[in-house]
Amino acid sequence: MHLICDSPDFARQLLPGEVVDRLSGEPLKDPTLRLLEHEFLEQGSDTLSAELPSGTWRCLVLARYASRSQYDRMIGLARSGSRVPDRTLCLAGAGDGFHGFKGRPWSADPGNIHLTVHLAPRRPIEQAQVAFTVLAALSIVDALDRIPELRDQATIKWVNDVLLDDAKVAGLLAYTLSQSSTVSSAVLGIGLNVETVPEVRRTDFVPAVASLRQLAPDAPGVSQGQVLMKLMEALDHNYRVLLDQGYAPLLARYRDRSCIEGAHVAICSDESDGKPEVLRQGRVTALGSGLELYLDNSAEPVTRGRLMFLDKPPRRGSTSDPVGSKRDRGRR
Repeated sequence: MHLICDSPDFARQLLPGEVVDRLSGEPLKDPTLRLLEHEFLEQGSDTLSAELPSGTWRCLVLARYASRSQYDRMIGLARSGSRVPDRTLCLAGAGDGFHGFKGRPWSADPGNIHLTVHLAPRRPIEQAQVAFTVLAALSIVDALDRIPELRDQATIKWVNDVLLDDAKVAGLLAYTLSQSSTVSSAVLGIGLNVETVPEVRRTDFVPAVASLRQLAPDAPGVSQGQVLMKLMEALDHNYRVLLDQGYAPLLARYRDRSCIEGAHVAICSDESDGKPEVLRQGRVTALGSGLELYLDNSAEPVTRGRLMFLDKPPRRGSTSDPVGSKRDRGRR
């Protein structure tokens, strides 16, 4: 794996000392690595790099600070036809101009994970428009499950939030670029609150925000670097599942970790200005294969909008089934 960074002190916060000690200031010769350096490290910074023993990831770029969204930069590279390697990771320690779904502001604070992932499967992917959203959400959940104090507690709120104790700890974005039926690029953006609770405006859609450190203050495995390693392992595993076994096993696990089935919800418009309009409301009976929602009062699925809980979401592991045999509707 190629490691590129602009700060050995920042790299040391994330990686073992023996890895950081391999860094050198020799100019990058590979054109692809120079492209990543130009796009993801701030101009004027000193670039350090190292060639690490081969692993599952091809390249890891660590930027202490990013002046704009690395997720947007990676999408720009994919659209331009640049051959960014499969399994490329870019992590910003902090930054400006970061955002969530529909461009909603996301505070990129030190101590948290702001990760952009580029995957290049170059093959057909079933349900590609949602498969990488599912992959990213599950990978966050799996990383949290590897912290004993948080195991089996994380849930997924439709469609791209991860909750712990009913508070948002992570959000994700996914973009795919296809040629005919072949997915040439998939870009994932993951924001995960590890050590800091960011300043986020509370709304009916995001009533509470938390960090892993806040929820598990005594857990030894909660640091930016340790959680990053767990997340990289989970992303690698789930990407392999998608390539080798297809979308179905990931979808099944996404449904299992979803907190919306059986919940009484309102689906609102996406407008950010003014009071959102309630488009639909009812109890969720099923989550379809394209992540569409089925409500108990309509056969027409919900495919867009923002979800707001009208009562407390069901706890993970609850055996209640208020919708009985309707539970499997839409699961095709």
